[in-house]
Amino acid sequence: MRYVLLLLISFSLNGCAYYFGNRWQNSFKKIETTDYPRFDKCAEPISSEALNTHPIVLHFAEKEIIRPTKKDQRGPERLLLAKLAAGTDVTFVNNYLLESVPWGNSGTSGSLNPKGDYDFTTVILAAILFKFQDDTTLLWPKTAQHIAQTLLIEEGGKPHTKTPRTMRIMKDTENHILMTNISQYLKNQWLTEHGNKDETFDNKLNGLEEFLLENLEELQLTGQYEFNSKPYEGYTLSALLILQSYCTSPILKEKATETLNQMCWEYMQTSSDFRKSSPFRRRMSRNTNTSLTDNASSSMMKAWYLEHTQGVFEVNDIPHNHHQALSALVYDYRPPTEIWKENEEERLILIGHGRGSSPEIYSRGGGFILCAGGFQRGEISQIVARPMVLMLDDGAQDMKDCFHIKGKHDYTKWNNTGVHHRLAVGSSPVHIPSAYQAIDSLGNWRVYAPSEEVMVITYSEADFGIIYLPEEESKTSLSKLSELNPNPMSGIFRKSEDSEIKFKLKARKGSWVMEAVDGQELPIKTDWWPRVRINN
Repeated sequence: MRYVLLLLISFSLNGCAYYFGNRWQNSFKKIETTDYPRFDKCAEPISSEALNTHPIVLHFAEKEIIRPTKKDQRGPERLLLAKLAAGTDVTFVNNYLLESVPWGNSGTSGSLNPKGDYDFTTVILAAILFKFQDDTTLLWPKTAQHIAQTLLIEEGGKPHTKTPRTMRIMKDTENHILMTNISQYLKNQWLTEHGNKDETFDNKLNGLEEFLLENLEELQLTGQYEFNSKPYEGYTLSALLILQSYCTSPILKEKATETLNQMCWEYMQTSSDFRKSSPFRRRMSRNTNTSLTDNASSSMMKAWYLEHTQGVFEVNDIPHNHHQALSALVYDYRPPTEIWKENEEERLILIGHGRGSSPEIYSRGGGFILCAGGFQRGEISQIVARPMVLMLDDGAQDMKDCFHIKGKHDYTKWNNTGVHHRLAVGSSPVHIPSAYQAIDSLGNWRVYAPSEEVMVITYSEADFGIIYLPEEESKTSLSKLSELNPNPMSGIFRKSEDSEIKFKLKARKGSWVMEAVDGQELPIKTDWWPRVRINN
């Protein structure tokens, strides 16, 4: 009975559209598809010799491994990977693996599945198997066999898509679907390569390869449901890296590469100097985080960039998520070199995340990126709305050190989509970082000059704030700007006599706060935005 009740409740909640049925995925059939750029070639990694002595690898290889207790099973598999990569404690690692047994089962853990999350372990064990199987001095043949036949518990062609012990009612999260099925795919591949002729393990005949191709096609169309997730986006990326590195199917490897290229390109459009401020889905307990560098994608992208530009780098060059930086380095994939080229072209980036979700909006140009904070769609949506944040080329690593507008009350009440070209409007005063002092003021208006390239104008009242970055040709005196905007809360902002931006501060969630520019209506229904749209 409780399952039936759970199902009925969940169908009425937007945030369960991914976990129950395909409502969220199907919404993209009505959305214009994004024409992502295509890249001919990815960069090459550093040599294996340089990788084996890389500070990130040694950082983990030098750690002591203690077998986890039953209450804390996850953890040591990345240390085992690093030790083999560094060629240290090889005998210990092999004996540790030979003495290991499966400690749980795949899929999301919880009260119904207390021994879940084993796929966090198996996906890395599959990577260890394929990365080192040809070097028997590092991975003994009997160890490889034990990993493949005992520790990797999923096999055959039936894909795992449901949360365990929910009577196949509830779909599992996308990171678990990827980790479980990629582990299963690689076990099948190993068995086939080692002489097993049973068609059950032939990934082309059993349908598992087709499932993964369709899964990646969907991921390219919809983007991650757990977008910007803290911490799950890192596990999704790592699983894709393992698939791309070790699957032998050319078509699947190409599809995995395309998916990763797409994710890396999108990250570069929506970040600045490996800092990112954006709404995210899961975990809501991290709503108080103010770091701009704690996304797993930021750590992985910075690791790749530092490797590309200087080869080897230090551990402290990556401020967070060293374990995900390790994943970025030890697997084969590298982003295309073209995405590292700086693009200071003025542009507005609109990111859609489908029905019942929150969009991302970024205005960027030379020396700045102005980031919207989105909105939550009820607690069940698992979305965390963020302040609207202006990141400058000043090295700030925390939003407390940035101009930003939070919103009235707590984040669950915000609609922080009030961003357009060089403008943000919101329902709270502008936070002014302590590093900056106004060079001019008039009433509630203030002018700041962070650099020769960027001027920042703010307006603040108790329940209202504006951040405006005038272009060189639009710069005007505060008295003139005040004259053009005698009532800034009116819902109209003018930067000149022939320019007008209309906004609705109390717009409902699901609607863009910005309504029209110079009489041209904007697409305010964000549920139907394309995945990525760039307006110059």
